[in-house]
Amino acid sequence: MHAVTLKEAKLHLERLLTQVLEDAEPTIVVLENGQQVVVVPLDDYTAWQETRYLLASPANAAHLRQSITEA
Repeated sequence: MHAVTLKEAKLHLERLLTQVLEDAEPTIVVLENGQQVVVVPLDDYTAWQETRYLLASPANAAHLRQSITEA
């Protein structure tokens, strides 16, 4: 995973975003106070959210595991 400072991200925002989309590789942006955020393609984020939702229910998670085993 690639990391850049906030200053670098500001200077090259369009290039950073294009690279994230082209590589489908998250990029960490490190803020001046040391906090970090991750830039990810929207499709990846949406898929992660959907997976989290589907696995939130123990019964649904068990059903999904069983389906994977049968496949």
